[in-house]
Amino acid sequence: MLKILLIIVSVALIIVCLLQTGKTEDIVSALTGQSSNLFAQQKERGIDLVLTRITIGLGIAFFVLAILIRMGS
Repeated sequence: MLKILLIIVSVALIIVCLLQTGKTEDIVSALTGQSSNLFAQQKERGIDLVLTRITIGLGIAFFVLAILIRMGS
């Protein structure tokens, strides 16, 4: 039962990570010396905030399930 739940959480985590917007423009700007807002205080809003919170929750669930499965076997 826990293994099936771990697979579901893993697939959901992959999908949510792929749905998030990329931050590569900020990283490239920082490395090339172009003016960037990499260190500016920018808050996530809307769907980005929701996806970030879902990713954190799924990540925690993944590690908890992995530990529980390992301790059970």
